[in-house]
Amino acid sequence: MGASHSYVSEPAKFAAPVISDTWKEYDYVIVGGGTAGSVLASRLTEDPAISVLLIEAGGPHEKELFTKIPLGWPRALKTPIDWAFESTPQTKGGDRKVTIPRGKVVGGTSSINALIYQRCSPEDFEEWVRLGATGWGYKDLLPYFEKSESFTPHPRYPGVKRENHGTSGPWKTGLPDEAAPVNQAIIDACAELGVKPIGDFNSPQGNLGVSNFTATVDGKGSRHSVAIAYLSPTVLQRTNLTVAVHTTTEKILFEDSPEGPRAVGVQVATSASSQKYRVKAKREVIVCGGAVSTPHLLQVSGLGPKEALEKAGVPVVKNLSQVGQKFQDHVAGGPVTFRAKPGFTLDYLNNPLSGLLALAKWYWNGSGPMTAMGVPGAAFIRSDDKNVRFDTKLAGPEPAIRDLAAGPGAPDIEVMWFPCITGDLSAPPPRGAHGISGAMAIKPEGSGTVTLRTASIYDKPDIDVRLFDSENDYNVVLKGLRFVLRLGRTERMKGVLDLKPHSTDQSDLFWPGDADPDQITDDELRAYIRDHALPIFHPTSSARIGPDAESGVVDAALRVHGVQGLRVCDASVFPSQVSGHPAAVVVAVAEKTAEMLKASH
Repeated sequence: MGASHSYVSEPAKFAAPVISDTWKEYDYVIVGGGTAGSVLASRLTEDPAISVLLIEAGGPHEKELFTKIPLGWPRALKTPIDWAFESTPQTKGGDRKVTIPRGKVVGGTSSINALIYQRCSPEDFEEWVRLGATGWGYKDLLPYFEKSESFTPHPRYPGVKRENHGTSGPWKTGLPDEAAPVNQAIIDACAELGVKPIGDFNSPQGNLGVSNFTATVDGKGSRHSVAIAYLSPTVLQRTNLTVAVHTTTEKILFEDSPEGPRAVGVQVATSASSQKYRVKAKREVIVCGGAVSTPHLLQVSGLGPKEALEKAGVPVVKNLSQVGQKFQDHVAGGPVTFRAKPGFTLDYLNNPLSGLLALAKWYWNGSGPMTAMGVPGAAFIRSDDKNVRFDTKLAGPEPAIRDLAAGPGAPDIEVMWFPCITGDLSAPPPRGAHGISGAMAIKPEGSGTVTLRTASIYDKPDIDVRLFDSENDYNVVLKGLRFVLRLGRTERMKGVLDLKPHSTDQSDLFWPGDADPDQITDDELRAYIRDHALPIFHPTSSARIGPDAESGVVDAALRVHGVQGLRVCDASVFPSQVSGHPAAVVVAVAEKTAEMLKASH
């Protein structure tokens, strides 16, 4: 059943009170109106015979300004449209709690992320197959990358070839008109250190090298989120689609069957104290909450490690030991800020008048610096690449690093840059200063957990990212940090940066950027990493694909092991972390899942 409308926020309009003898029912109930959920709801309801209820805890995206302005995304963090999760104190991270932003709005994190469209390394998906995800190799996913994308070439970037992109999908991508002058300087400096310039991170040749990022932009100066792409006004008016907002899914409901527990619907409410409602899924419940909220919902519903559920007071529906395990995120060594000369960065926008004028220009005709990407480019490198200069004149053995990349053509280090001073994004940058911030993201060995704090969905879960449980991760980040320091001292950056010969003032904003890489010690850098490292907002794998319940949570068709009528579709199903930014991968996974579901009818 459905209704002709855009959004509904009153459960009585799409569900029935739990005390009622009757249920309102839909073919599919999708929990989570984020990146994956938006794709599934849109594709499934292309068939008018299929009814879908999409449930989102946040609200509509249309009036949220900072989901529109490409350079404005950091202003969306720690607002009502961000879940703003925090980790437990990190023992090897200075006992700090680290922030884990996740979108709490229709479109999910695709509405608040850095707009990066990247298919990662083809070898990532071959690794998935080796881990038991049959049918999820690069050639299997490539048609869905292409199906989702509508790429517009840009004359300034001839290396980004149309033939390596989709051109008729709903999700618009392209290269922005605006970029700070420092961006090309950094690309040139990476090449000076031996990193190969490549035209496009999204070609079948993979992402090893340095280049500009493709962006999820609409060609008119605004973000093109998955919500805008897949839940257009036309889609929202489908009579077989109901999109519920400001609605919390409290738990999945089950019935016994000869094959084991069967998911038959969900219980929802608008708050912990409000009236409870339930809704039936005639075919399946599909959980699309993301790598934090999906294992949280599964566990409060009785699916998870038996001992942990019992400890939290949750009745066990199915003992699934891997729910909430193997949580992985890329790890940054902390912001490394370099002092830049005026005219090269976007820091002038911190001046109220300059910022206001730039915002007015964006409002007027979708142009100007507000259309620039916050992360315009990156270098993806291997820590064992002999052609890349990680060198230092300091004596002593180099820390040992095991090769954990997905394959010989895949990276284990990412160096990305912000064309302005950002810090850790927890506070506004200082006015009057100019700089660039760089960070390192890796293919991690360590992994964390998402576990119940209480039996209530309204109490956020405990997220232990376990920073640097693996010494190998520490060593890879350290090597990446040394590369960044070397980058700042290249010939190409001499006219751009204004560095001190060598600084030892560890309290200064520009340390260790001002430190001479030939004088700063590994111990000093390790201490910096310990006190400043943070996940880079790409959580995955907490309900991963595995051949059985001992190795994963879902099978290769994304069905929860031992449970009927229940699937998961989001980054939590990734068998392992990808070597890049995961939004495009989530969309491709959702496109493939939608096609699998349609084929099963």
